Amino acid sequence: MKDIHIASATCLRCGACASECPSNVLTQHGEKTVPLVAGTDMCIGCGHCVALCPSGALQHADFPKEKIREVDRGILPSPAALMELMRSRRSNRSITPRPVPEAALSDILEAARYAPTAENSRLVEVRVLRGEDIAKVEDATMRFFLRLAALLLHPIVRPFTRTFLKDLYRQAPALEAFRKRWEKGEHPSTCNATILLAFSAPAGYDFGWQDCNLAYQNASLMAESHGITQVYMGFVQTACRLFGRKRTARLLRLPQGHRLFALMGLGVPAMKYHRYTLR
Repeated sequence: MKDIHIASATCLRCGACASECPSNVLTQHGEKTVPLVAGTDMCIGCGHCVALCPSGALQHADFPKEKIREVDRGILPSPAALMELMRSRRSNRSITPRPVPEAALSDILEAARYAPTAENSRLVEVRVLRGEDIAKVEDATMRFFLRLAALLLHPIVRPFTRTFLKDLYRQAPALEAFRKRWEKGEHPSTCNATILLAFSAPAGYDFGWQDCNLAYQNASLMAESHGITQVYMGFVQTACRLFGRKRTARLLRLPQGHRLFALMGLGVPAMKYHRYTLR
């Protein structure tokens, strides 16, 4: 049961809170009446009512005054500025060993946390991996794919692979290039990222994929605004799907019962792209 109260003396009776409450905790019966509060146990804590109330008459126990901020519309990006950021964003794989500044990482994680989630469930968790943890992910991925390739490209099996697994067959030369770099001490499958962000949600949650990738998108745009490169770790995620959930969870230090839905590599780029191409 949540404590939600509307001060009738300051309520403008506009009905905005009632019209936007996704759980129908707030209802308005007739124009210019104070909305009624009922069934507060159904409240999902989204904060729409508090954010909408023009007079501040609505008080919600989840959102005391110290947790409420006025929107500073003067610093919001214009549509043109936001579009330029999205058009210029690329998977820049020229990652240096320099560490990602902690202030930038803090903003990236905060952006992920502010992504919308189904029914305001906020079940997404983001694990930060560095150093030896990334090396373990890299080694596990490379060993897995090299063993798989050795099997599927064996002279006896090769005709089957060439016919029925065409994508794998075409990628064999690239995997060999990865192998050479890996043996030299590089991290080709994780793009030499200095940070990995693992986005996860409970395994039985119906909207894990959607919520995690919304969080990923927020984080990606924030990283781009800081000049931090971000790369979707598709190669590693493919390996993780084949590893199985338990091994993946151990490798990526996921919370108990969680499933991986997205994986991002971060790093300070060695170069910047000066142009973008129209699509």
